[in-house]
Amino acid sequence: MLEPSSNTYFVSSVESINLSFYPIGLVIVGAALLAIFKFTPLLHSLSDLIKAKPHHILGVSLSIWGIAFITTLLNSWDTYQVQNAILVKQVQVTSGCIANHEIVRGNSREETFFVSGIKFQYNDYAAKQYFFANREHDTFIQNGQCVTIVYLPKFGNGILKIDKV
Repeated sequence: MLEPSSNTYFVSSVESINLSFYPIGLVIVGAALLAIFKFTPLLHSLSDLIKAKPHHILGVSLSIWGIAFITTLLNSWDTYQVQNAILVKQVQVTSGCIANHEIVRGNSREETFFVSGIKFQYNDYAAKQYFFANREHDTFIQNGQCVTIVYLPKFGNGILKIDKV
């Protein structure tokens, strides 16, 4: 569905993201961290160096690891939901010419436009798995440009692919 063609302006790589590596890598790092602190004198040396109790150092280290692990799981869950939506064909396709293209400038740049009555919006600060504005802002997205868009209605009309018509 998201295979690029010679007319493709943008295509998401969300289908090819492998989710299994990230949590497994963090589990391995966590186990290695525990093993290093448990079976080597590193924890006590570090404790002496920074004048903190070993269990405080271990607690801070595990807290940082826990935050990284939870963040990774939440990001992986978002990507999994998008991949699953693509797999079960919850994507929609619309074709038409861009209308009502508007640019809002602030701390970032947000753009909105309509194609066949469907509103799309994107920005230049959240480069997730969806289309986002090119920071150079030299884009073909402008009023009158005809496109075919593959998008996810359940995810705020997130654009997965744009083809020039």
